[in-house]
Amino acid sequence: NNNNNNNSNNNNPSMNIADVGTGGGFPGLPLSLLLPKAQFTLIDSVQKKLVAVSEMAAEMEVGNVRVHWGRVEEMDRKKHGGVYDVVVGRSVTALPRYCAWVTSLLKRKTGASGGDVDGDEKQGREEEGRLIYIIGGELEEVVESRIMKDMPLDRLLQRAEGTTDKRALVFLASDVREIAEESGELKKVVNAANKAGSASSSASGKKKSTKSNNNNAPKSVDKNKARGEWSQKRNDVKKDRGYDNFKRYEF
Repeated sequence: NNNNNNNSNNNNPSMNIADVGTGGGFPGLPLSLLLPKAQFTLIDSVQKKLVAVSEMAAEMEVGNVRVHWGRVEEMDRKKHGGVYDVVVGRSVTALPRYCAWVTSLLKRKTGASGGDVDGDEKQGREEEGRLIYIIGGELEEVVESRIMKDMPLDRLLQRAEGTTDKRALVFLASDVREIAEESGELKKVVNAANKAGSASSSASGKKKSTKSNNNNAPKSVDKNKARGEWSQKRNDVKKDRGYDNFKRYEF
């Protein structure tokens, strides 16, 4: 029954999935073929990769995929904040940093009322967004303690064990937030965003100031002459050619 419910949820027409750091379209593009009723947003900061992904999607006539070119931490929060049921990624960066990048994209728990009622808490967890991250190697302690589900990729792909050490890890949105905060990565992302905003404002201010100062800059144009006025040629005044003993030779 649980499997049937999960399949039903995965094929929900309103389900939004973001592949952050999609690169060549993996895993977002293959998943879009498996889940045709879900809507996929494939995100990457390298434009040429997304051009290739768009061409592949068009070639395969995949209609449930859109692409977003840019850094995920700079995405419009009014448009993308808290709207994704699932965020997927594959070895993009260290997991705590990735959590800091994507935490604002995931849907928040809405059904719980302070956690006093078991039914409300369960409903809230079911509505809460998920992060699915494919990664290998050792994990940070702050990550290990919050894994909701750990599936070896070999088992998931039904192939011989030992082919790869990569695993698909599942986290609740609330745990993604806690990982980002506890690791200090979320603070770094916020500080970087504030610094970038300040630099942009400062650059804009300097540009205006320079433009204003240029109006007061000394000008070499004779104020007594109209612009474009011709002066009479004088043969008695030696020309300043920039070098002495100039002689014109004719052949």
